Amino acid sequence: MLPALYLAQYQQGYITANAIRHVAELLGITRADVEDVTSFYTMFYTRPVGKFVLQVCRTLSCALNGAERVTEELRAKIGIKPGETDASGTFTLIEVECLGACDRAPVVMVNDAWHECQKPEDARSSSTTSARGEAALSGCHHVVEKTKRN
Repeated sequence: MLPALYLAQYQQGYITANAIRHVAELLGITRADVEDVTSFYTMFYTRPVGKFVLQVCRTLSCALNGAERVTEELRAKIGIKPGETDASGTFTLIEVECLGACDRAPVVMVNDAWHECQKPEDARSSSTTSARGEAALSGCHHVVEKTKRN
């Protein structure tokens, strides 16, 4: 079901009611089953979203390290509340549960790119957020850790 939902979202930008019906028919399950999965996972959107989806983790590790302040700075910078998309269709701001990088909290995910160790000033420091898109979220980006070779 997940690959089918990803494909539908990729094609249309979000999971429509018709996509839910089609996936259910294709897999021989009920629409309720597909709706359950779609509503459970935060990576599926059931309404149009912006070109850049900013997901701020609010789970305990991120919350203790200032995720709420990061959200507030992004909110002020972009001019939208969590759950909203700006008028230009550029940004959608969402608060989510656990992005899986608790040791590098707080985490902001922009589409499929992780931005870890975020601080409120990281969102505040860029004066051209809307013009620069994803690149505006500078800071502690996802770095592939090098392993020691013996």
